[in-house]
Amino acid sequence: MQLYPQSVCRLAFLSLCCVLITVNESEGTFVPGRCLCPQSQSRIRGHLKELTVYHKSPSCNTVTVIVTLKRNNELVCLNPEAPLGKQLIHCWNRAHKLGHDVKLCLKRRRGRGRKRMRSRQRSQGQNMRASSSSS
Repeated sequence: MQLYPQSVCRLAFLSLCCVLITVNESEGTFVPGRCLCPQSQSRIRGHLKELTVYHKSPSCNTVTVIVTLKRNNELVCLNPEAPLGKQLIHCWNRAHKLGHDVKLCLKRRRGRGRKRMRSRQRSQGQNMRASSSSS
């Protein structure tokens, strides 16, 4: 059997194409264990200094939320399914979409729910006093 140089070149070219296609396809597959945060917390105490959100990628199939605490510059991984995690992800996406500074997301708005709760308790207490005095 005689080998022709043109046939050998075609075969080598096709083999190279198959290898390149296989390598390209393998880059898009998920490899477990490559996430930045293997464990995450659902709550964080203290003031937040920085926020970083990494969306799903070929190396990690979950959204990663990393915050830096002010008191000791400690990096903490936050659970993206926790209420605070969802709030920070939403704020992060909105800030990037609108071109705002992400640090605005780090300011916690405390007291809003408490004020509403207190006003409800006061109004319920007044209703209870009025009904008890009329009987």
